[in-house]
Amino acid sequence: MPTTDTARSTRPRRRIAAAVGTVAGVAVALLALTAAAAWGHASGEVPQARLSADGPRITVVWTAAADDTADVVVAAGVWPEQVAMDYLDVAFGADIDVLPSAEEVAAASAHPALRRYLEERVRILQGGEPCTGTARPAADFVTDGATIEFACPEPVAEAVVEISLLHDRDPAYRTFSVDGTQQYAVHTARQPAHPWDFALTRQQGGGAPTFALLLGAGVVALLGGVVLRRVWRPAPARRTGAGDGRPSRAGSSRART
Repeated sequence: MPTTDTARSTRPRRRIAAAVGTVAGVAVALLALTAAAAWGHASGEVPQARLSADGPRITVVWTAAADDTADVVVAAGVWPEQVAMDYLDVAFGADIDVLPSAEEVAAASAHPALRRYLEERVRILQGGEPCTGTARPAADFVTDGATIEFACPEPVAEAVVEISLLHDRDPAYRTFSVDGTQQYAVHTARQPAHPWDFALTRQQGGGAPTFALLLGAGVVALLGGVVLRRVWRPAPARRTGAGDGRPSRAGSSRART
């Protein structure tokens, strides 16, 4: 049977072990979420759609890693398949000299086929009817993505956001949509459309883009700090001689024999 001092000394260790377990559990859950969202993306950076609304107008800003944006240009029929492979190779460390020139990227960014592809694959539906969308790719679409603006018949409180970009290329592709509030959605080939509360967007205003992941990271950091404080807190000096009103371990009647 452990002595009183031994039992006391094991309690902080148990608390530390429990806290470490909690931190590890949260971290694993966040890694699982990130890995699931990043599946099928060579760079690990998941395409993101940032949503905002103003009256009857909705704005979607879509950005992604270069290998994914290049794949959009290929899907639109503007670039040949080999260009997508070149960007994929560069994502894994190949020489960037194989990539299109700045002039070629600018020409692709302004191509009408790219705008059509974006307008077909990013939609907003109000009351079941599609709002009129106009895609505006950035001058360097590969780096900066595109803005798609929608004009709806009525001021938007609720609508359905449908994003199916690149699902025709690979069903593993997905887009992570956010609006600066706690709302988010993952648009997959199986479920490209999600309802959205734009009234909440206006009430809460902008915030951190990936709210769920940042919140989880904050929890991990907080719990990690607790663990470190417990692990590194110096133990108080223990007197072993006479004068503290307690017998030393050597003279204790409960010491091991």
